[in-house]
Amino acid sequence: MSNTVWNFVGTWIGETQGSSKDHHFKPSPAHIWEIQQWGNTVTIHSQWEGEEAYSQLSASLLSDQKSFIYTGSTRTFVAKMLDTQHFIIPEWDTNDIRDNIGPDYDVVFSRPGVAELTAHAAWLKYKRSV
Repeated sequence: MSNTVWNFVGTWIGETQGSSKDHHFKPSPAHIWEIQQWGNTVTIHSQWEGEEAYSQLSASLLSDQKSFIYTGSTRTFVAKMLDTQHFIIPEWDTNDIRDNIGPDYDVVFSRPGVAELTAHAAWLKYKRSV
């Protein structure tokens, strides 16, 4: 195991990544997540920017401790830590908010502040690596 401590705990701001040339792409408001961890379980309080209501999700850390897995009602998603300031969930922004028109989009989560300004660059680096 490396000396890097991969820490999902704390506040994260999610930004949908996609092409502005895609006529189906409609930017989503920010996903605001507060993550807590107990053992290998992470609990996520999720809220859309500008809304009061939130939902709670529960996920499991994978053995590499650099990712977690969330199993929804129809799909399974894997969050992958990109660096200490960003993680990604591929296809997290599903097209169900667009009447099932168009693709699902990746969401990059950043620590609040300066890291938010580099979310798109982190996504581009990830896309080049896969």
